[in-house]
Amino acid sequence: KQVKISTMAAPSSSSSSSLDKKALFYMLLLSLQFAFQPLLTRSYTPQNICRSTVILMQELLKFLLALSMLILSGSSSSAVQGWTITSWVMVAFLPAALYAVQNIAALQAYQNLDALTFNVLNQTKTLSAALCCYLVMGRTQSYMQ
Repeated sequence: KQVKISTMAAPSSSSSSSLDKKALFYMLLLSLQFAFQPLLTRSYTPQNICRSTVILMQELLKFLLALSMLILSGSSSSAVQGWTITSWVMVAFLPAALYAVQNIAALQAYQNLDALTFNVLNQTKTLSAALCCYLVMGRTQSYMQ
């Protein structure tokens, strides 16, 4: 049995080249999050904390928020239709494990690097993903991307 993974199509370039006020507002909020997250993490997370517990609680909170939104949307039964434990392990286990390791490394970096250095290094993953996308898949990025 195959598991279908749906992807969202990127907006076409013919729609509008300028960003609306709502998009700019969300970009501002995102930039504020990137600016303050390392500072707040360093301030409120002690050095001797058990990092795996922090990451586990963070992931549990994200799961509960996502599950509640799925239930409130009314599409929870159709979202899990056709999924089994075996298909979940085959599709999602490796990315989830790598994401957990990345979160532990990020928490370590929050605690040991200043905010500017962390953010610069953290954003290199975006550039490396674009480079790998180009090298492996032959896809170029648009100006907006």
